[in-house]
Amino acid sequence: MNCKNCQDSLEENAQFCDNCGAKVIIDRITFKQLITELIINVFGIDSKFFLTLRKMATKPDEVLKEYLLGVRKKYVNPFAFLAIGAGLSLLIFNYFADDFIAIQSNFNSEETAKIKEMADLDLSTLKNISEKELKILEAKKKVAQIQIKSMDKMLQFMLHYYNLLTFIFLPIYSLLSKWTYKKPHNYGEHIVINAYIYGFTTYFSIIAFFAAMLIHPSIYLFSMVAYIGYYLYAFGKLYNLTFGKSVLKLLRFLLGLILFSLIILITVAVIGFLIGKLGLI
Repeated sequence: MNCKNCQDSLEENAQFCDNCGAKVIIDRITFKQLITELIINVFGIDSKFFLTLRKMATKPDEVLKEYLLGVRKKYVNPFAFLAIGAGLSLLIFNYFADDFIAIQSNFNSEETAKIKEMADLDLSTLKNISEKELKILEAKKKVAQIQIKSMDKMLQFMLHYYNLLTFIFLPIYSLLSKWTYKKPHNYGEHIVINAYIYGFTTYFSIIAFFAAMLIHPSIYLFSMVAYIGYYLYAFGKLYNLTFGKSVLKLLRFLLGLILFSLIILITVAVIGFLIGKLGLI
């Protein structure tokens, strides 16, 4: 038998051509083979990926410790691991965009329903109200319409830039985990740790999303509790912490997140005030 690429003769049962290095193809193309090659070539998913995924589910501390100690060929690169999860999430959430928006809206369904009711209120049908009450309702209706538009824009932004947001949050989470757990790991190592943990939660969120579509939207909401539990488990195993100490570390992390959020909100408010004051918009 000759190589189909360079026509050089092949040894019996050869897997690759000794002359050009091409893989010897004997079997016909099948749909299963095409899907496998698509996953491997496009998403870079191979045996290392599945090993990393499996061990992040069962022994995350082992993956993290070994990678930080220099065992690199055994596992998928942490940023690739996170990027694949974010990319798959982006594709799936956009394909099921209506379901994604409905599930997200279900988080505060009663409050959202009230806002929508106010935004759609037909003031012309109201009778026996004073001019002052009418102006108050007009103001409330405008505020409700702005809120609805803001929520829609935020959800659309999440849908279109999910992968970008993932890598924006990564250094923030890493900074907070460094502040929470401190030694012995430096900030760069915390980025690696969070990339693996955050990456694993993206795969779990996909499963939770499909479960929410098929069973009940609240499943996606409760999956957030599972993320927190997994973070506690992974960091607890990594730092050999008891459950009590893990909870205390979580409270410290949440405190840091709240303080960081307040700083961002205050900064945005000050910038907005200055822009309005200076008449830049």
